[in-house]
Amino acid sequence: MGTFIKGRIDYLSGEEQTGREWFEMIDHGENAGRTLRAFCEMDDVGLSRDVSMLLDANGRPRDAFCRVVKHGARAGTTLFLCEDGQLECEGEIAATGRMSQRVPLDGQLGYLGLHPLVGDALVALSRGTDDKGTFRTVHGLANSVAPAGDEGLYAMPTAIDVAYLGEESVTVPAGTFAARRYALRWHPEWEPAQLWVHGPDALFLRLTWDQIGAAYELVELHEGR
Repeated sequence: MGTFIKGRIDYLSGEEQTGREWFEMIDHGENAGRTLRAFCEMDDVGLSRDVSMLLDANGRPRDAFCRVVKHGARAGTTLFLCEDGQLECEGEIAATGRMSQRVPLDGQLGYLGLHPLVGDALVALSRGTDDKGTFRTVHGLANSVAPAGDEGLYAMPTAIDVAYLGEESVTVPAGTFAARRYALRWHPEWEPAQLWVHGPDALFLRLTWDQIGAAYELVELHEGR
């Protein structure tokens, strides 16, 4: 086994904390990929999200699980199985009941958005660092396109315009890190959000989105074996 990382991210609106996210990353060693786990709480909408993902050595999803609970009731539970040319989704959604999907893919899925920030930050790996300052569309799948990630909860296409903006030093409550900065644009008319990630695994450091007055920061980080 390789390194084991755990930490916490705070969700902020101005000076008010509106939620939090605990996460773990377990490196399986020898280029075998890693497991990412996250538990998220969003106080403002009464939501909790439990996510586990297996990623390959390039940060691409191989399988994933997501359970969303809203106001104390299960909104949906889904399992995603990714293989070359296809994604399978099996689950139960409170609004619609049991469901089963087969989504054809052009090769292997590069990005699966299940809405924990440590998972959303992986869009940086799909974008890369070439052509600095230019927006490029990252196509993938998500279980919701709602801002809180609480609607739909099945596999649906998503497209995010992402620009690599360069390297800089970023200080968050968890410390000071060498970071790569990206701009994320979910809609052509929306102001881009700003994302900072660290290292080859795109560890989430910070995200700000002035359009909704929100900020998200890494406040704790622990590493071991």
